[in-house]
Amino acid sequence: MRTQLITALLVIFTFATYGQDQWLVTTKLDTIYGKIYLDTGDPLQADAARIINENGKNAHKAYNLLSVHLSTNKDYKTLKIDGRYQFAKVDLIGEYVSRYLYKDPELSASPNFSLPILENWKGEQYKIGRMTSRKDFAEFMKDCPSLRDQILNRDVKKSKDMDLILLRYNMCIDEARNQTAENNPMQYLSPEEKLQVFVTDLKSKKLYEGDLISMLNDIEQKLKTEQFIPKYLQQVILSQLGDNEEMKAQFLDIIEN
Repeated sequence: MRTQLITALLVIFTFATYGQDQWLVTTKLDTIYGKIYLDTGDPLQADAARIINENGKNAHKAYNLLSVHLSTNKDYKTLKIDGRYQFAKVDLIGEYVSRYLYKDPELSASPNFSLPILENWKGEQYKIGRMTSRKDFAEFMKDCPSLRDQILNRDVKKSKDMDLILLRYNMCIDEARNQTAENNPMQYLSPEEKLQVFVTDLKSKKLYEGDLISMLNDIEQKLKTEQFIPKYLQQVILSQLGDNEEMKAQFLDIIEN
């Protein structure tokens, strides 16, 4: 009895200390609080997050999670890198391109989250390393031709100007999208009306199915009540749209106006 009491007190202490400080967000958009431990680095299986809370102990594979928050400056997002779902530490967040730090389980010399990787708004990735070519890096920035040319001409260098490059890319894409919106006849529609057109287009392309339906219903309610649409919800919908750039652009136009 005494052992059980001590165990119960320790559990209560754990929840009181960590209960609201750590959380994870699932792909179903559920937020779960508790004490969290990350299991990473196994090259043969996806990363996982173990969580302890009032419901006991549970484990969540990375492919079922959008993000994990451990503490200030310790936020992690699930990325699929080289075919493996794993956690990547958030390093620099941008509207259209962000930088993360990840582990490579094949490199024993990098046990920590230390390898930089970029992911743009289309879900495309680029690993930053000393051996990566300037030409390949410029190609990753091709949506901003002026910046691509600056990289090719060595006006900016990924070795020392990376933060500046990412800032310019985000500003460049934002400006280009704003100009496109000004010439778009749909600009005169309300966000709710744009969403209706978007859903109709999804149905015509046979893309309106599964979790996408419930997520878009959630966004419809948020638009009606003028609530903020969380970034992770935006990102998961964009991932559901796959390589369909036209539908991605249409969706972004809804949530950005």
